[in-house]
Amino acid sequence: MSNNRKLFGTDGVRGVANIEPVTAETALKLGRAAAHVFAEARASSRNGRLRVVIGKDTRLSGYMLENAIV
Repeated sequence: MSNNRKLFGTDGVRGVANIEPVTAETALKLGRAAAHVFAEARASSRNGRLRVVIGKDTRLSGYMLENAIV
């Protein structure tokens, strides 16, 4: 994946499952980046806790991407 490519559109990351950028590898990278942002936000929260919700639809690819991002 090129670092110059825009991943997010108005509806998030879009594409065909298992074809870049909608791959488990990309989901894992996005999950790591989100965890970093959440860790910083948690450090500045009042009680040190945050709640994260992951939404998906029921297509088979959603389960693959959910597991990768978690």
